[in-house]
Amino acid sequence: MKQTGFWRKFFADRTLFILLGAGLVARLAVAIPVFTDISRTAACYDAVAYDQIAQNLLAGNGYSKMPTPPYEINSTITPGYPFFVAGIYAIFGRARVAVVLIQIVLNLMILALLYRFLKRRFGDKPAMWMGILFIADVNMAMFCAQQTSETLFAAFLVPALILILESLEHGRFPTAVTAGVLVGAATLVRPIALYIAVPLLLFILISHIWWRVVKLWRKLARWGIILALQMVLIIPWVIRNRVVFDESFYTTVSDVNMLRYHAAPLKAALEKKKREEAQKELEDQAVEGKQWENEAQYFRILGQEARTYIFKHPLPYVGTLVIGSFASLIYPLPMRETGVYFRGEENLPKLGIAQNVMLELMKGRVIPALRVAWEERLRYYGIAVFVLFLAYGVFHLFKLGCGLRAYIVRGLRDPVMLLFLLTGIYFMGLLAFGISARMRVPMEPLLVSLAGIGIFAKRVRGPKDHKRKVKKASGKG
Repeated sequence: MKQTGFWRKFFADRTLFILLGAGLVARLAVAIPVFTDISRTAACYDAVAYDQIAQNLLAGNGYSKMPTPPYEINSTITPGYPFFVAGIYAIFGRARVAVVLIQIVLNLMILALLYRFLKRRFGDKPAMWMGILFIADVNMAMFCAQQTSETLFAAFLVPALILILESLEHGRFPTAVTAGVLVGAATLVRPIALYIAVPLLLFILISHIWWRVVKLWRKLARWGIILALQMVLIIPWVIRNRVVFDESFYTTVSDVNMLRYHAAPLKAALEKKKREEAQKELEDQAVEGKQWENEAQYFRILGQEARTYIFKHPLPYVGTLVIGSFASLIYPLPMRETGVYFRGEENLPKLGIAQNVMLELMKGRVIPALRVAWEERLRYYGIAVFVLFLAYGVFHLFKLGCGLRAYIVRGLRDPVMLLFLLTGIYFMGLLAFGISARMRVPMEPLLVSLAGIGIFAKRVRGPKDHKRKVKKASGKG
């Protein structure tokens, strides 16, 4: 049967087929550890909770991550990914391999989508090199084989950004509707997307000044559609929390993260102590003399204490945001998860040493920082994983360098560059002092896209360049 339209063009692109084939081989190769030991799908500790919630949902035990009664209802994990896993379990049984294979397919779909988008917008070579860098990205590949939300989140976020751009440029309401649904779905998977309407509004205002393609009111109307549909998708979960916990909120994970990854590192830096110690002090101060009836109330108490501490130290907090965002951007691979994934769970090292290493460096203590890294990570993982970490570190710096070159050479002349930049700043800023390459996984597709553009970026000539060219030509005459 002869293919027509979109599918004829899709199947006629040999480069894309080669990239998808190579990507499939690479993803399956990286997933070999989980094919030999299925427990490796839980190298990230969150995977245990996702798996247990999915099992409890199917067994009729409610939305709980507890393996035994009384199955306390969970308030931190949003429903997108657990229901995704539960759906797969309902079809295939508790087949964690099926989750991995479906996530590999979703990851390759992102590759195909970005390839077609960049090829249409920037040409063949940037699209091809994006694909090569995408395939070689170990961070993305490893998390395809983890039973965590990063791959599914990216599968919603990336097409949402592309559709948002096309809707704002061409004024298509159906495209805005689809984008809004995808943004809502992404927020159900990871609540970090909850306030993404803010950078989108900033993008609209800036882009309207530079690219007056569509009238401003039309752009704002599309932004309103996207925001409204996002709210429509997540409000049922807010209502659920109101009914279950007698309090209106979307998720308490923001309260947990505010204490662990914002206030605790800030307190540790200011008071010259380890993050674990600072976190314990904040928790003790928060709950002193207070009572709570459920998990949600407890975490809300912690969140309030964290916000109070941050409000008392606004300028240092901004400093930790900048430092933490930069560290999260350049940190190659999540060392604990990488080591557990490739070496197993025996004698697990401590959690969260990257923050302690960074705190030592902030004090100007290089040797103690290296000692912490060696004693609590590198010695356990051995030479092979350490070499992988260093090799990927070089690759990641190359990727970041090419992305930076794209901005140096092309600037913000294309709306894609501005949208990806604002999106990256938004996510990196919210990650703060978490300092984990895992948190950067959903941003890797955007980074490799910018790197592909940067490799073949050519400086766009402006009016001054044209005048110099004319003057030079007349001088020769």
